[in-house]
Amino acid sequence: MCIIVDANRLGDFLADPAKPDSTPKRKWLDRGGGRLVYSTGAAFAREVGRRDKLLEYVRAGKASVIPAERFANDERVLRARADLHSDDPHVLALARAAGVRLLYTSDRNLRDDFRRKDLVDRPRGKVYSGAANADLLAKATCGPT
Repeated sequence: MCIIVDANRLGDFLADPAKPDSTPKRKWLDRGGGRLVYSTGAAFAREVGRRDKLLEYVRAGKASVIPAERFANDERVLRARADLHSDDPHVLALARAAGVRLLYTSDRNLRDDFRRKDLVDRPRGKVYSGAANADLLAKATCGPT
């Protein structure tokens, strides 16, 4: 079970202690229920920066780093699409490449894109928006990373 945490929620997620909406995810991850998926590609490196807690998760096997080269072509294709609402084709491409179908973000446009069948499917993308929908964590799928 995997999740992508968008940069706009990463600070809340990695804060110590985690912010209330991030607490169920942190507990889920800390108990070994899931894995955080991210990339060190250019867009991710700019947005995420150096986060010690994130490195702890990597060392503990609770986070997977997907090389940007693995989804660079798909990101270029998505970036060229005129029908995207968000400016985050790198997040969509990462989800598609890694088989991750759960996203934590507060970006309305990215949430709309992530739920679109033509962009994220089999299964369809779901968005964790806060503690109220923590039940999504039990259903989070993850392809081979």
